Amino acid sequence: RVWLDAHVQTQALYAQTVTVLARSGGWAKVAVRDEPDPQDPHGYPGWLPVAQLRAGFDATGPSLTVVARTAVLRLTSGRPIALSYGTRLPIVPLASERTIVRSPDGVGTIAKAALAPSLHPSGASIVAQAKRFLGLHYLWGGLSAWGFDCSGLVWDVFRMHGLTIPRDADPQFHHGTAVRRAQLRAGDLLFWGSPSYADHVAIYAGNGLMVEAPDSAHSVRIVPVRWDRYYLGARRYLNG
Repeated sequence: RVWLDAHVQTQALYAQTVTVLARSGGWAKVAVRDEPDPQDPHGYPGWLPVAQLRAGFDATGPSLTVVARTAVLRLTSGRPIALSYGTRLPIVPLASERTIVRSPDGVGTIAKAALAPSLHPSGASIVAQAKRFLGLHYLWGGLSAWGFDCSGLVWDVFRMHGLTIPRDADPQFHHGTAVRRAQLRAGDLLFWGSPSYADHVAIYAGNGLMVEAPDSAHSVRIVPVRWDRYYLGARRYLNG
């Protein structure tokens, strides 16, 4: 986990669409399209093994998202693939105890109880989804149920509600609507750092509390808001 601090910036969930920017040997530089970041207009840039890419996947049509912390995709070949919370796949609408989905590795099934459409965005729902990961160990660059960093938890929870927001804390701080401390509502985002750069974000949970993925020494937790000299302010991404 410490090694990741200098080597990994983000993760891409299974079946996310990427734009290939360059290739070098067995590696491809890609931009993850629905992880907005100022580094590249195509999405969040980074390198990954070419073997992890699939071309020609049809992601159009109705889809469902994994709402369980983890789920298993069972391909028609019988091979299982572990999926994280937030993974979105198009469905083949047939009635059964398992939902048939299309994936980059072919058609497969997932237990219906693990899937749902995008959730209705509200402060209460944002906080409730974040609380599902209390006790999960922090992971630098983490964007899945196997580990989150501070902004990864925020990005994934908002994505579950059909909202695409910037991937990292500093861009998140420079978007949304500024909110004064006296006007905070559950689901607002709180930021810390220096005057020139926001390096931490948490979700306001109401009553002076927040949900955060703090650092490599801790797990996702609920704690009182820290109104210290590093507090930069709050942003709201929810309407109403």
